[in-house]
This record gives sequence, structure tokens and C-alpha cells, in this order.
Amino acid sequence: MACDFDITKENIYDYIIEDTPGADEAIKALSGICSQRADSQWIIAHGELPDNRQLNISSLGYFTIPKLYGLMEGDADISALDEIGALRVLGQDNLQADGSNVLIGYVDTGIDYLNDVFKDRLGNTRIQAIWDQTDRTETDVANTYAHFGRVYEKDEIDRAIEADNNGENPYSYVAQRDTSGHGTLLASISAGSYADGYVGVAPGAELLVVKLKQSKQYLRDFFLIKDDVPAFEESDIMLALRFLEDYAIRLGKPLIIIFGLGSANGSRTGASPLAEMMENLTKKPNISVITCMGNEANNKCHYKGTVMSALVPDVMEINVDGTGKGFTMEIWADSLDILSVSIESPSGEYVPRIPARMGASMEYTFLYEGSTVTVDYQITENVAGMEVIFVRLKTPVEGTWKFYIYSLTNIKGSYNAWLPLKQFSGQDIYFLKSDPDTTLTVPAAADGVISVGAYNHYTGAAYYESGRGYSADGRIKPDFVAPGAGVYGIAPSGGVKVTGTSYAAAYAGGCVALLYSYQVNVKNSQMINHNDIKAQLIRGAVRSEYMVYPNPVAGYGKLNIYTTFNMMRIS
Repeated sequence: MACDFDITKENIYDYIIEDTPGADEAIKALSGICSQRADSQWIIAHGELPDNRQLNISSLGYFTIPKLYGLMEGDADISALDEIGALRVLGQDNLQADGSNVLIGYVDTGIDYLNDVFKDRLGNTRIQAIWDQTDRTETDVANTYAHFGRVYEKDEIDRAIEADNNGENPYSYVAQRDTSGHGTLLASISAGSYADGYVGVAPGAELLVVKLKQSKQYLRDFFLIKDDVPAFEESDIMLALRFLEDYAIRLGKPLIIIFGLGSANGSRTGASPLAEMMENLTKKPNISVITCMGNEANNKCHYKGTVMSALVPDVMEINVDGTGKGFTMEIWADSLDILSVSIESPSGEYVPRIPARMGASMEYTFLYEGSTVTVDYQITENVAGMEVIFVRLKTPVEGTWKFYIYSLTNIKGSYNAWLPLKQFSGQDIYFLKSDPDTTLTVPAAADGVISVGAYNHYTGAAYYESGRGYSADGRIKPDFVAPGAGVYGIAPSGGVKVTGTSYAAAYAGGCVALLYSYQVNVKNSQMINHNDIKAQLIRGAVRSEYMVYPNPVAGYGKLNIYTTFNMMRIS
């Protein structure tokens, strides 16, 4: 059902709905609701919150509420390109592996389209289109792909560049700007043109860019997000992926999607709307998706516990500094067990065991602290198929908060709990007995995508904040690691050194583009299989004789595209 009202307004709620039998008809029967497809499995709906519903997990369901994603960031230096073998590949003319005839798509903070690293040798843009979700100007082109924002196409971007060269205001033609710089950095690392001694991994690639709009305030309030930190909605990201796929089909070229964001909400099994959409994309020919592992390994954000019986609880302790709005936490059962929780505040005030009931939501205000806790149970979360307990602790006081986890079935089973992204909480909160493994962010656990961790290419050591695997259901993640500590990229302000797994994903995405361009330009391939590309990169990864592979820190080793091409000669 087409949207005939402004879906970006704060009073309009966004919902993620699985397209089960009858879902489309049910949406059409509702008044004041419009919808648009993300893909064949997921529908994004928009409308005011119905009178008979509340904004909580128990009322709406876990995956229906869009989760929020944050940025995974922590003289021209192209040493990282040498480290991963990209300079040697670019120097092999016979390979024709420079990213040409391939599209790289970015879902991020936008791009500095005036920068020379995104122009060809004639000074024209290599950007085929920019969808600026923040632009309120309605155009027919935007409405072809979505119901908000504005799409700028190549001829408009070239017109803006020409205006800039002539001393005019380019932003009167293309208003999009990357005020953060994160998107520009990802694009420059993965696909920057030769300019002033700098070059990205795939300088011949063409670019598709989505500038995400910031999340709505009601979601920031629900997840207790710090006010000034960038946060992006899962539903907007899913629509951005659809745009990239549709535009690539229109241009008839292979598409590599580089995703440098991450969320702390989810089971880490690849079972979330966004993760499943990404995995479905990788099953289609001529599409690859590369994502990062996040930067949470050193933040004490993960706890793994075991519940022995219905009478003896496992005690999970969280240190809180008491300075922020509060935080949310998710507890995911790792078996068919049903868990329940009781809570003790730092002063010793005790919330008795809260019964686990389908659709139950309990709110309790602590008398002495004034803190408010809300606990929602979903006995079987529809996508992951496991129980999730969603805890929302508002204005918590300083001290140690204790959560007592009980089993209802006497099945000995384990569970995982995760705190929010460090930048989202705005305070120092951590598990006293944390587990650094399984600290990957969502959607890195998606089985089909290429998930990339980071290491320090100057020292060869692991980047200590790089999210670790494996996935919560035991699959190998990361697939491999790439440079991500102190790497050089081009921001709107100029060349800078940056750190984070998002930049490692950019190096990997550029290498995927090199493989694709070789397949297109030399092999004349019409149908490129993502799993083949992923397997080639894993085979070509560099592995130390002193380490066991795969492992939760480095996966199958360190990315090296030159070694990958050498392995292709053998096979």
C-alpha cells in the first residue's frame, strides 16, 4: 500500500513485518497504515501506534521494533594496500582487476562527492547515484525506489562538480553532504581513485551511495540512546539495501555492498530481519555483502551463563556508573529452556522472580534508588526461535546490579546476555564476569555474508577491540581479518588515520570488487557466485604457523588478495 503521508515525521512509527500468509491483507485492512517492501520476505510498515498497543516487546513483538545501528569506527599512507597485496594486483595489467565494470554500494553517512578520489581521469564523478534519505525534497526518481528522501543521479552530480569548478555553489544542485565523514572514509579506502599519491583498493569501481537518516526520537527514547550519538534504523537500512539492488539491476552490473555499521540487539545467530535480508542477497548471482565484526571485544559487554535448575539461579552482575539515561539488555536462551529473572539493586532492594509468560511485560520502580526496570519476555522469538528477555533499566544508580537467572524446566542450558553498544549508553556499564568471545555485532553472524575483523598491520597484532566470534550457534566468524588500526583514508576534511572494523570491511569489500572485475573483464562471467568469492578469499588468507585456524579472533587468517589470485592459479 503506497504511502500518501510523510513517513519521516516523529509521530509515525516504523514496523518490520514478516510476509507470512495473510500479512499483506492484514496491513491493507488497517486504517492510517502504509507499507513498502524491503524484499520478498520483509515488509516495512508506517503509521501511528494503535490505541490498543504499547511500544514494548510484549505488545509488538521483538523483531517488529526496528533496532538501532551505530558506526563501527574507532603524508598519504597506503601501506595497508601493500599489506593485503592490493598494490601488486593493481600492478598486474593482464588481470584487469581494478574494480571496473563493478558497483560498490554503501549504506552509511553519505559521501563527499566533490573529492577528487571519487572522480575519473576526466574529472567526472564515478558515483552513479546517491539516495539522500535526509533530503525532504520530493522527486519522481526518489518515489521510484522509496517514499522519502531524494535520489541524485550521475548527471546531476557531474553538474554540481562543474558548478564547483566554475566557482558556483555545488550544493544548490546536489545538496547531500557527509557531515560525519564515515561514509566518505569507507568509500575512499575501498574505491578511491589515484589522487596525490593516494589510491583505494578498487579505483576503477563505480559507486552507489545511500545516506541514512537519523533514527526517530521515539526509538532513541525506547532504547535509552545517548542524545548526540549517530543511530540509524534497521528499517531504513533494509530499504537502502533494496535501493542498491534495484539500481544495480537497472545498470546491469555486479554489486558489492559494504556495511560498516553494527547493532548490539539480536541473538548473534544471523536471525534478524536485516541479517536474513543480507543473507538472501548473497544467494543471488552477482551480489556480495561484506560487513564488519564491530568494536565491542574489550567493552565487557557479553556474559555467558549456565542455569542448572529451577531452584539454583545463575547470578549475573553488572557494574553501572549511574551517569546516563539508562540502558537496555537482552538475555537469549541458548537451548529449549525457559528462563525467568529476578533483580537486586545496589542497595539490596529485591524484585522477586518475575514469571515468564508469553506477552508479559512488568515494570517496577525501586523505592530507594528511583530507578525503573521493565522486563519483557518473548518465550519463542519468531525469527531466532529462542526465548529472549528484554530488560530496560532507566536512570540506574551507581553500583552493582544483580540479575538472578532461573530455569523453569530443569533443563541444564546456557544463555547469552549483551549490553548496548558502548557509544549508545554514554556511561560505563559492564559485566563483572564478562566473556570477550561472541562479541560480534549484528548482522555479522549472518551465515552468507563476509564478516571481517580488524588487526594492526603495522605490528601484525590483533586489534584488541575487534569483535570476536564465533556466532552464538557456533559458526565460524569472523571469516578473516583485515587492516583496521590506524589505517589511512580520505575524509571530507582531508587525509586522516582511523581505527575500527568498519574500515577493515572496506578493505575486504575493495578486494571483492577486484575479484569481480577480473571475472567480468577477463573471464567474461555473467553469473558470479558470492560463495565462490568468499571461499577464494578464505583460501588466500595468510595464516601463521604458530596459530590454530579458524579461531574466534582472526577467523581463517589475514586478508591477502595477491595470495588469493595465486591460489586461483593452482585451482
